[in-house]
Amino acid sequence: MEEIPSNCVLSKGTTGCGATTLATEQRTHTIIAAPFVELIGNKAAQYPDNDNGRPVLLPIYGEGDKTREIADYMQRHGDLPKIMTTYDSVPKVCGILTSLGYDPYENMHLCIDEWHLLFNQYSFRNRAIRNLLDTARKFNRVTCMSATPIERKYWLEELADMPEYRID
Repeated sequence: MEEIPSNCVLSKGTTGCGATTLATEQRTHTIIAAPFVELIGNKAAQYPDNDNGRPVLLPIYGEGDKTREIADYMQRHGDLPKIMTTYDSVPKVCGILTSLGYDPYENMHLCIDEWHLLFNQYSFRNRAIRNLLDTARKFNRVTCMSATPIERKYWLEELADMPEYRID
């Protein structure tokens, strides 16, 4: 597989199979939404800005205005941007990109990593998850990825109509 399939729930079947790596390396402008800062830091360390021919992953998390950081990154890497951020920050990142004249909804693939946590954390992270799902609806290309299976009857209403793509 050279690209993450779009507009589906991707059931990876096995943890550590490389789906997040593929999302980072695919030749598509990509935002990867992750549940934890630690995941972002680990992945960003694998894709530093050292001009080795690999994509450069911009980690965005934490408080404060990230406009300058994203603007500088887009100026240097706008030909193939790869941004990884928390579930909470996806709307903020999209707003900044839009304010910079870049349309993330039209031009980027949103990959929601560990999507099963949306279900598991819905009750206590309701605002963050609802904002993420509302923002996801604006994208032309969205993929929800996880190796943790959830029976379709338990899927969140916002994802219920998405087809499932299984990797065994």
